[in-house]
Amino acid sequence: MSTEFKVFERASNARRETPARTADARERFAAITREQPDPDRAAAERAFAAGKIHLARTHPAHDLAGREHALSAMAHLLGPAAAALGKPAGEQPPVPGGVGYGFFYNPAFQGAFDNGTALTWDIICPNTPGGNVNTWLYVTAMNRAALGVEAFVSYYAQNDPRFKIFDWARDPHWQTDIPWSQMADYLGTTNAHGQAYQTIRVWNGTYRLAPGRWRNEVWLWNHDTDGYDLIYMYEYDATRADQGDTDAPPFTGSWGPIVETFQAHYDHTHDLGCLGAKLQNLNSDGDWTIPTLLGASDSYVRTDNVGFQPRFLDPNYAFAVHS
Repeated sequence: MSTEFKVFERASNARRETPARTADARERFAAITREQPDPDRAAAERAFAAGKIHLARTHPAHDLAGREHALSAMAHLLGPAAAALGKPAGEQPPVPGGVGYGFFYNPAFQGAFDNGTALTWDIICPNTPGGNVNTWLYVTAMNRAALGVEAFVSYYAQNDPRFKIFDWARDPHWQTDIPWSQMADYLGTTNAHGQAYQTIRVWNGTYRLAPGRWRNEVWLWNHDTDGYDLIYMYEYDATRADQGDTDAPPFTGSWGPIVETFQAHYDHTHDLGCLGAKLQNLNSDGDWTIPTLLGASDSYVRTDNVGFQPRFLDPNYAFAVHS
């Protein structure tokens, strides 16, 4: 279903072109997170941290010094989660496999926003990953801001997936964790290249409210009400430099839509991926620009050769991969 963005409010003397406010679902999502926790939460959080450290350590666009800098910054942001990786645990996460397939922002584009940045995308998310998946697997993305959030689908083996939010700006980072049974209103069907895919549409924004004050927001398209639901919001103190710039953009915030992997090889998985990835910039006048498809000039494809092959690639705003 095609969805248009609408101007719906003025905040901090700035016109913000964001999803039309149809419902505030934050309390409901917070209650579900408290009442229906992930039974594998501790191991899942360790796996997430290990995966991000691995992504930084193996980033192909960085030289050795750049990788060390990225690792240091990542460890600082992850805090205790990164420190805990070196300690004994009841269940050690698997060795991360890296990026099965997906888009990373070019450095100049990653930092090329003024007062805010937002990513809209449809997550291709079957009810199970299929194939030989026997541990974690994510379909995730960031909006370019280093202190933004990941709002993503998390798979574990062939269990029902969960929709999660990891906020890089706060501690604790883990905020929203929703079982699949509670996501029915947000699961739709999007057609691409002759296939009908189950998808979740996400608006993921980070923007400046005032000098030194920022906000992270996540909205999901509700197919029952035919509008967006605000499911997450967090305000915090930060500088523009903390969010990254074009001169030396941080590793955090550098990945667009990706399939993040935790196995050495994948075989016979269902299609996973991204449709219609669009970016916006909150410019110096306080206006959100028109959402623009992510292009090949602003990003590149990374694959760590763990068995995923593209079903199709629309450079660089859509892909589906299988194995």
